[in-house]
Amino acid sequence: MKFNVETSLITLSAVLWIMMVGLAGTGHWLAGLYVLLGLLLIYGVLGSSHKGRFDLKLVAFPALVWIIMWAAAFWLGDHYALAFAGQYPDFTILGFHPSFAAIVVLFWVVPTLLMGFGFEMVKDRWLSQERWDDFVRQVHEPMSEDGDRDKEGQA
Repeated sequence: MKFNVETSLITLSAVLWIMMVGLAGTGHWLAGLYVLLGLLLIYGVLGSSHKGRFDLKLVAFPALVWIIMWAAAFWLGDHYALAFAGQYPDFTILGFHPSFAAIVVLFWVVPTLLMGFGFEMVKDRWLSQERWDDFVRQVHEPMSEDGDRDKEGQA
């Protein structure tokens, strides 16, 4: 039996989903969020796959940077929520409670900008014009009777 990395990653993602839901359901929501980051990393690796090969440079930037920001947002949000539990904070960030500011800045604003501009910078790595043209050509190839695509119209 041949080892298949993609199948293994998909199986691992199923295990992580169960872990994440189990942790959240038992009140360990922060640990569940960190498990979510593992899922996102797996999906980033799978998303970089093309014809059985992975582009880990594409995973490293911008996806891994994004995941690190989310981890920091979760940690800082929890840290400041516990530090100021039951009291008003000594300071605010942009008018927000420090725990919420960490979430807004590191979970929403910066990662959204990073993903938008980051994927624009590396767009040819994840979908080059050549790969797009190959996809369009494949979609327009006629289907044979057994459900396979005919190459150049030949059965």
